[in-house]
Amino acid sequence: MAQLEPTITERRRQTRNSIYQLIYHAKRPISKLEITQALHLSMPTVQLNIGELLEAGLIDVGEIKRSTGGRRPMGYEVKRDCKLAIGAAISADHLRFILCDMKLEELHKRSLLHDCDADPDLPGFFLRELGRFVRDYCPDPSKILGVGLTIPGIYDEKTDSVVISPTMRMKDISLRTIVEGSDLPVYIVNDSTGAGAAELATLPPNRQGDFVYLMLENGIGGYIYLNHQVYEGANGRSAEFGHMRIVPGGRKCNCGQNGCLEAYCSALRFSRDLGMTTEAFFAKLDQKDPACTKLWEDVLDHLALGIINIRMAFDCDIVLGGFVAEHMDKWIEPLREKVAALDPFSATADYVRLSANAEAGMRGAAWHFIGQFIEAI
Repeated sequence: MAQLEPTITERRRQTRNSIYQLIYHAKRPISKLEITQALHLSMPTVQLNIGELLEAGLIDVGEIKRSTGGRRPMGYEVKRDCKLAIGAAISADHLRFILCDMKLEELHKRSLLHDCDADPDLPGFFLRELGRFVRDYCPDPSKILGVGLTIPGIYDEKTDSVVISPTMRMKDISLRTIVEGSDLPVYIVNDSTGAGAAELATLPPNRQGDFVYLMLENGIGGYIYLNHQVYEGANGRSAEFGHMRIVPGGRKCNCGQNGCLEAYCSALRFSRDLGMTTEAFFAKLDQKDPACTKLWEDVLDHLALGIINIRMAFDCDIVLGGFVAEHMDKWIEPLREKVAALDPFSATADYVRLSANAEAGMRGAAWHFIGQFIEAI
């Protein structure tokens, strides 16, 4: 891929970037005329910048499909494989990788079992498997912008360490070896923060309204996007919704406290209470297994409590994601009914929706590098 020539002025670069971003977010190839109209630019300016983007291998020519007959006009679309990024996720028992193109679409993925207790050398294991993944699926590593790694816990960028991860039973664990030992740039982030970033990245700029992301996996975390900004909190620990107390003196949580949302609504309910994987639980639930049905009703009741508390605090959309939410298509309406019954201001709970992004944490971590690349064009 050719290098994009530097512009004479920052204003000129911003014009080029606005054209690229319009093409990037368009759902179909977009024509030069449409670009001039959308951005209020002259045709010569659009032609000049389109030429530069084509020469640099950042966009492709695509056909605009219309049913009016005649010759179909040509448009432009992002070149999806011009750059790639890797998303990775570490949990108490798994290591996962996903290779994404410029549109965060999955090209390849891999999942491996790993017992953090049995093998404490997590950095070494990660670096070895990352190397294998790159060798197996990335014939041209120079295309890879970086590796985004998600952790189910609080991560301190200043010290490159996991402050605490209840589900992984980790506290004050340094991951500096990963950052310094990789041949690729590495970005480490909380898993729910990464998932929220993926949700935001897949929304066009004109649809990026306020929302709270609630991630339902072995742990429960969140992400807050308000007034066009991510709210991280004074100590970078905002949106730890899994540790809201919803039942005083209730079930024991991984954090050591009692009655947390996470103790009632995480995927660990399925494994600890019934000895099932998430997939097996939902398969049994579809078969109306009595034990699964009873437990799921309990999960939904407590999840509705958590959601209404979040709604009362932030008064915005609440997006459910994570691998539990990926099984909840048929359960979103019953959940909304439970939330609406608790809402003093609304008879419906249309503000609760499911994320369309599978494996969102890893995609969001990969987006860290793709987003930076896009902003620099």
